[in-house]
Amino acid sequence: MAKPVNKKAPQPHRSQVIQGKKVVPPRNPQVAPKNPATPQSSLKQWILCAIGLKSMLLAVVVGLLLYVGIKNNSGYQWAFVNYLKGNWDFIQAHDTLTVGEIYQMKCGFNYTYLNYIKQHTPDSAIILFPLKEHLTEKGGDMQLGGEIGSKMWATHFVYPRRILYKEEAETNPLYKDVTHVAIVAAHGYDDLDYFVQQRAYFDVLPKHVDTAPR
Repeated sequence: MAKPVNKKAPQPHRSQVIQGKKVVPPRNPQVAPKNPATPQSSLKQWILCAIGLKSMLLAVVVGLLLYVGIKNNSGYQWAFVNYLKGNWDFIQAHDTLTVGEIYQMKCGFNYTYLNYIKQHTPDSAIILFPLKEHLTEKGGDMQLGGEIGSKMWATHFVYPRRILYKEEAETNPLYKDVTHVAIVAAHGYDDLDYFVQQRAYFDVLPKHVDTAPR
């Protein structure tokens, strides 16, 4: 006779019993499917990628053009190789000098004169220089270099003051607002509103008599 089989009731999984209470196991969360790529999003990604590649290609082309231009142009080679390297070597060799002393050594009397103008005029000054043909004339033992005829170059040393040359009398609206006159090789005294008895070869003076030194 066959032995009866004891059928035991299925035991709940341990994750289903907490302190003797039956707990329904959580259902598997449903993950929402990702939105499939639309034609618009794919087109946008393609455009962004194309722009990035185009920018990189443009940078490479510009770099090559600059390299070829500098290599084949003697003027650029002088500027980038000789001028910049020469100035860097000069600064390294005179690293204990002040900026003013370096300018003095590099620019000579040009810097001395422009610095004198800066020290003897207010920041708002509008300074009239003589005709450019007179700027490099010798006055006594002193003489300015040709760089003084470059407004950009000269303004660098007297900024925020503004300068103009006698040639601009008919074209520059600042001419009527001139406050000071630069005396170069004794030229410029005729542009003052008053007479100066003791004249120097190089000076800077107020244009109008009410602000002239007494």
